[in-house]
Amino acid sequence: MPSPRSGAAGTVEVMPASPPKGPAEPPDDPEDWTDDQWLAWLEATDPGDATDPGPRLAAWRSHPVGSVLGAAMLGLHDAIYGRTDNEVAIVQEAGGDPPDDDLHDIRLDPDHPERSEVVVRPRPPTGD
Repeated sequence: MPSPRSGAAGTVEVMPASPPKGPAEPPDDPEDWTDDQWLAWLEATDPGDATDPGPRLAAWRSHPVGSVLGAAMLGLHDAIYGRTDNEVAIVQEAGGDPPDDDLHDIRLDPDHPERSEVVVRPRPPTGD
């Protein structure tokens, strides 16, 4: 049986290991390297975001124990410091009675809905 040629379809060849792009460890004296060499070494040894497991806070939010602990901490906060009123009230002073903005009348007839009517009046002109 003939041996398969190198690069023939269906053959598997051993690929040579790629040489490292730089030294695995920085030099003993940091002044031996230039800034470009340091940047290249940092980029080559940076693990990236693939190994970052992410924050563990998100896992506690969906877990029942996390919900109970969160409710207990909020209850303790309210007991120690009292409830906080986070509602914002915006107050503006105005003179006189409010204007009559009721520009429509609605008359509904529950017995005969076809007799219901809506009257819309035009807005009076302003003195501007």
